[in-house]
Amino acid sequence: MKRKFYIVILAFSGLVIYLGLDNLMVEHPSVALTPHDQLIMYSLTGCSACEMKRGELQRANIPYVEYVVDRQQAASDDLTRKLNQAGFPVGGTGFPSFDVKGTLIPNNPPLFQIIKNLENSEAKKEASLSG
Repeated sequence: MKRKFYIVILAFSGLVIYLGLDNLMVEHPSVALTPHDQLIMYSLTGCSACEMKRGELQRANIPYVEYVVDRQQAASDDLTRKLNQAGFPVGGTGFPSFDVKGTLIPNNPPLFQIIKNLENSEAKKEASLSG
């Protein structure tokens, strides 16, 4: 029984190495809104997931603007408007939530998805400038 377990673990590890960990992660639903030039993180005071995501962004040298929705009413109103516009439930949204240059991704998306959306945004911007 132990041998089968080790074989399964070894096979899974090989799959992770072959495909890359990013291909095994699930992206969160996202909705395109009005494009802009900022990465916005909506957070809550004392949110441990928000603290972890802040650290991930800083380690990856990704500039962002952070709004703490329980301390900034305008930010709370802005996030609520965006959630409604995108069709996401307002009350059931997890934090941190992100507006990646006009694409709303609520519920603490993985860093690779944020980076992917940033890259897609830059590619679209470059294509519109050259076209």
